[in-house]
Amino acid sequence: MAKSSLAATTATETGEPAHVAGTGNRCDTTSLSELSIDGLLDDWKGSHVFARVGSPGDGAVELHCAWDGQGLALMFDIKDDRLIRVKGGHEDHVTIALAAGGKPVSIDVYPGNSMAKPKYVKPAKVSVADSLQPGGFSVEVAIPANAIPEFSPSTPAFELEAVFDDSDAATGGDTTPLRIKQPIELGDRKDLLEDFLGTVRLKKTDIKLDTLVDLDPDHAGKERLVAGGTVIGVLTDQFGYVTLPAQSPSDVLEIKLLPLGPKGSQIISALVRQTGNGGSRDLLMLWTVWSGQLSPLVNIEVKKELSGNVLEATWKIVKGTKAPELVVEPKPAIGFTAENYQEIPADDADSILLPWDDKKSGIAYSVTGKSIERRELPVAKKKKKR
Repeated sequence: MAKSSLAATTATETGEPAHVAGTGNRCDTTSLSELSIDGLLDDWKGSHVFARVGSPGDGAVELHCAWDGQGLALMFDIKDDRLIRVKGGHEDHVTIALAAGGKPVSIDVYPGNSMAKPKYVKPAKVSVADSLQPGGFSVEVAIPANAIPEFSPSTPAFELEAVFDDSDAATGGDTTPLRIKQPIELGDRKDLLEDFLGTVRLKKTDIKLDTLVDLDPDHAGKERLVAGGTVIGVLTDQFGYVTLPAQSPSDVLEIKLLPLGPKGSQIISALVRQTGNGGSRDLLMLWTVWSGQLSPLVNIEVKKELSGNVLEATWKIVKGTKAPELVVEPKPAIGFTAENYQEIPADDADSILLPWDDKKSGIAYSVTGKSIERRELPVAKKKKKR
């Protein structure tokens, strides 16, 4: 999986780059209780400009924002010398979409003037107000974090898209919508990531996987899974991690999510190669996550190689009778036979399956709570010769 990007992409509808100033992708840290959502600008004096797009002559939008860990406030200062509200016609309005990895919160604001009263289309928990300003109008919005679908303590950023639809067609003005589209980094979450990377001695360039996923049945919402080097971490309002038993990052062959977890959640898998004594083995390692911490489920030997001789197993997810199962089955041996294979069974993992085993043809693994369950697959009976 590719590392998720938090790079800003702020542009007009035509693709021309907009000038972004101030705090980059972070909002001011201001308690929303200190803001009055009344459409006025007095609460925002001294705040930083989060993004700016357009030009005053044809219309411009300046965005300010505040985040306090519990909610997000947005203020749009819009320069437009002709505010158009026409019943049954195309009207000036601002459309806002804010997402945390799920369905966005959508808000439409039609500002009020002498021609029409303000009109707001919004969820019940969201507060909105507007007011006329010299040369335009302003809009204030307050969105509680718990009103944003899939928001969780792990959410590293919001995805914001705001569009000012300018209806100057009747007067011959520029009608190109002005668009701000960029992530809003949550400063407290970014600091937690930096603390995690510092603790495990990783750089941001070492990160190979950074995604939000439902891992923890004991936690509401998604968790942030971050992996790089020989470390796998889970970030919520804290972080937990495991260090893989690999000599170097190149020995971590794969990190994947498997749909084996309880209540529809995922589990974490890592394929790790270990070398020594003239040979090597590959371990398939599985974890579930509970209360923000990685909980080991099982280590499974899936390949052993010595002097060109190879034992290897396949694995796949199948639909079980009660829950999904991970089915591990042996491949035909290369070089090894029942007579010359002298390896002692592993004491730190489920040993490699032997293709000449006459008692089982494989093992099916399933997850129950924090535990792994094993079911031996029977050897197919040979047909009797007639």
